[in-house]
Amino acid sequence: MHYFYAPDISQPFVTLSNEESEHCVRVMRHREGDVVRVTDGCGHLAEAVITDAHPKRCQLEIRQLVTENLLTHNGLHLAIAPTKNADRMEWLLEKAVEIGICSLTFLQCDHSERTHLNLERMQRLAVAALKQSQTTWLPPLRMMSFAEFLQQHQDTPADRFIAWCDDNNTRQLADEPFQHPDIILLIGPEGDFSQEEIAKAREAGYVEVKLGNRRLRTETAGLYGCLAVAVRESLSKPHN
Repeated sequence: MHYFYAPDISQPFVTLSNEESEHCVRVMRHREGDVVRVTDGCGHLAEAVITDAHPKRCQLEIRQLVTENLLTHNGLHLAIAPTKNADRMEWLLEKAVEIGICSLTFLQCDHSERTHLNLERMQRLAVAALKQSQTTWLPPLRMMSFAEFLQQHQDTPADRFIAWCDDNNTRQLADEPFQHPDIILLIGPEGDFSQEEIAKAREAGYVEVKLGNRRLRTETAGLYGCLAVAVRESLSKPHN
């Protein structure tokens, strides 16, 4: 059953956006009476029937709430400096949505090679990844300075980690005990964080960790962090 996205599925009738309507009617060739699934990207999923197969404003009638599970993602808040090549961040975004994380912030750091990303395009890619992987959590996307991020999260109850290339550091993210449901992970640019940024992170309570024993590209480090947290949380949950 095909997945579609609408930011609000709490009402009996939902009108898809122009882009989603075109995808539903013209690309997937759905017609009135077809049953589809629609998610709001906030953990909710519903079965719906198409009542008006208009290619610009396709209307759905919600028939059944299939799941209302807000825990369809792990507790990772990933903050990462974007690479010079935007394609590499787009790749990471798609994988992060598939794995499931709480939020993704693109950091402007002292050594950043890129200080701007097209967040509208990134949002469209995130929605596409959401539908392709048939998940129900769309992580919020933001871009802000390193200092602003630290300030905004200074009171957030979370385990805090900063990953950077320090040969003297032996602490591994995969081995760290998680004390809170939420985990914040900072990953710097190709030139790494500046010493001033590392000092500020220490003052804010961030623990310095390594991501394995190899030197990773920025987007690979981001994927490593997503998987490390996802695997740990999966193993810690009871299974039927």
